[in-house]
Amino acid sequence: MKERKPRRIVFILCLVLLIAAIAAVAGYIWQREKSEKTMSEVQDSVRTELSEAEEEIPETEEEETISIPVDFSKLQEENPDIYAWIYIADTNVDYPILQSETDDDYYLYRNMYGESDTAGSIYTQYSYNSGCFEDNVTVIYGHNMRNDSMFGQLSEYQDEEFRKEHSVIEIYTPEHIYTYRIVFAVTYNDSHLLASYNCDETDGCQDLLDAIRENRTIPSWIEDPFPVTAEDKLIILSTCNGNSSQRYLVGAVLEQTEPGNSD
Repeated sequence: MKERKPRRIVFILCLVLLIAAIAAVAGYIWQREKSEKTMSEVQDSVRTELSEAEEEIPETEEEETISIPVDFSKLQEENPDIYAWIYIADTNVDYPILQSETDDDYYLYRNMYGESDTAGSIYTQYSYNSGCFEDNVTVIYGHNMRNDSMFGQLSEYQDEEFRKEHSVIEIYTPEHIYTYRIVFAVTYNDSHLLASYNCDETDGCQDLLDAIRENRTIPSWIEDPFPVTAEDKLIILSTCNGNSSQRYLVGAVLEQTEPGNSD
């Protein structure tokens, strides 16, 4: 009898741990499904195809702006921290970009409504970027999710065919459409890029570009010859890669800025 009691206690403890683990996994799956459903609803409600938006534009010689395919007025009613939208055609990258005015990493584990969410949001940091894409370098953060949501597909830029088919990043704001072309996808260290290099200055931008080319590790790809100079405007998508001492960076150079209006 004395031997059975310890075994029963161990059995009960193992059972409790098993139930807790199952509950944790179920909770994670539920939260992921909820987040995906919420974002899908947001995308459906505020995003329209660019071609459809262009059809609404009167064909006049005086027309100088195009219709931006995101309803920012609706988005900002939900959360004024939403200031832009990132879109890579035929990928899962189709999200609002947020920036808190008080906490650089507020949206690291919060969704666009400010609710706790392990997937977080796509965001920039107010301490380093102005939120208008006029900075020399804008760093955009997002989680590398296993289900390929957020920035989970960025690692595919190591594949040449994928790069060719998804080489353009579009950024929408209430006033502009910015078109960028991807020029590198590199594994880099976990240093804070904009804290390490003063990209407000030309020399700082050049130092950052040199560091990315010289300090990258495998797997990495950089367009050769490298087409970016310190005079260009650059966005860098930054995500984790499973190694706590590294980040995976996808960089794109600005090629076109078009004035527009958001309906």
